[in-house]
Amino acid sequence: MRSPSRSTLAIWLFTAMLSLSPALHAAEGKVIIVRDCDYVLLDSSQGQILIKMIKGESPKPGDTLSGKLERGFSDLTNQRTGQIMQVWVDLVDRGGSKALMRYGQYCS
Repeated sequence: MRSPSRSTLAIWLFTAMLSLSPALHAAEGKVIIVRDCDYVLLDSSQGQILIKMIKGESPKPGDTLSGKLERGFSDLTNQRTGQIMQVWVDLVDRGGSKALMRYGQYCS
């Protein structure tokens, strides 16, 4: 039996690394609080995430949003409607209390 060449192994390794890269996969967050305010609070595997709506239809509680959930501008897709919204990811809070407190400050 012939062993794979170095280039075949390199291609296989590169492909495996790409498939494991979290940057290439969309993160998801579930809407937990949305009011008559520009900000929305999400719950995700990364913790609670506070986003500011820039453009698009506001999600409803229970909606799942997917896309880049890292600080900065991002396009998120609402899985329920398929619509894309432009947002500013304001805070990613692994502990959970900071995002909720800031939401209260912005939306009171």
